[in-house]
Amino acid sequence: MIQYKFIYIFLSLFIVLSCKSDLIQDTQLCTIEDDYPINEEHPKSEEIKQLMDEYISKGLPGMSVLISDNDGMWYASAGFADIENGIAMEPCHINKLGSVTKMMMGTLTWLLIQDDVLSIDDPMSMHIPEVASKIENGDDITLRMLLNHTSGVYDIARDVSFNFAVVNDFSRSWTSEEIIPFFEGKSATGLPGDEVSYSNANTLLVGMIIDAVTGQEHEDLLKSRIYDPLGMTSTIYYDYESDFPSEFLAQGYLDFHNDGGDIQNLSQLNPGSGNGYTGVYSNVLDLHTFINALLKEETLITPENLNLIYESMRFSNSGTWRSSIGAIHDQQRYLFDDDVHAYGHDGGDIAYAANLNYMPHNNTIFAATYNYGTNLPTELSEVLSEFREKLYVLSSE
Repeated sequence: MIQYKFIYIFLSLFIVLSCKSDLIQDTQLCTIEDDYPINEEHPKSEEIKQLMDEYISKGLPGMSVLISDNDGMWYASAGFADIENGIAMEPCHINKLGSVTKMMMGTLTWLLIQDDVLSIDDPMSMHIPEVASKIENGDDITLRMLLNHTSGVYDIARDVSFNFAVVNDFSRSWTSEEIIPFFEGKSATGLPGDEVSYSNANTLLVGMIIDAVTGQEHEDLLKSRIYDPLGMTSTIYYDYESDFPSEFLAQGYLDFHNDGGDIQNLSQLNPGSGNGYTGVYSNVLDLHTFINALLKEETLITPENLNLIYESMRFSNSGTWRSSIGAIHDQQRYLFDDDVHAYGHDGGDIAYAANLNYMPHNNTIFAATYNYGTNLPTELSEVLSEFREKLYVLSSE
């Protein structure tokens, strides 16, 4: 907990001393296109709307929720996309996804495996030997281990020095090469392949492998192999190198004082976006398109390879979720019986959060975005966690 105290101090200085970055503009109104049919009479709509209103009244700034099942698709928003300018949240507003990015990176990896460009058991040292040599046990770490978090690589998201550097230069565009020094030479959390220990550095390394083996940026490949073919026109990979390329980005917030008072706009703070482990921004409509293709229609990763991914599921060291070699998780195991699975990924960032899951037992897709952060412990982040759990349960029924 010491590191969080330091981070709060630096965030306080950041808020006091900095002005708003020009990279993130004020949020504008957006309009939902006609090609997203909605069942206004969906049997779960009233209960979800009541739940959304209840938790907005508890202080959450804004949210969008989508559910799609045998009764059709329904989606709605509550609260504000931009509190300062009074812009109401709409399902078409874009939010930062945090670690949902990892599942998209896992999907891209498997597309390359299916193209025989990569193999799941390729050692990291085959493609990025100079990086592998700087990491404990680097020669023994494979792509499989990076994807299912069994590599033992130190997690930069919990590194105090990296967090200080982020806050001291709040809108800096970090490259992977600039982040590596914060975890190279650090002690491994375990031997390669031994246990599931979540590390953001894993997906950063996956991104570097993809870049090296293809000669293209993984950002461009995500767009050409996934977003464009699926028509995900509201999905953006962003690294703070230039102005955010859409006026429909919701502002992101955090109660960094943790006192239940006013929440602060931290949209401009970049904790390393654009390096594989985070960087994708989207809305619930595009998220539905993605996971529908990935896990329901099975048109991205082949059914045979999806079976390999499902069969590879392993419990995390916390015992609350299961990891896989596709960066697809089996979420919130403590909420469900053995025959209920919420396959997908959730995301948390300094000022945003997201959920994206498919539940085969009742053919349900559940997508949600929130413009409140979960990366630092606050009472309001606990409120958001409670809300997310209720959505999981409701979606599973």
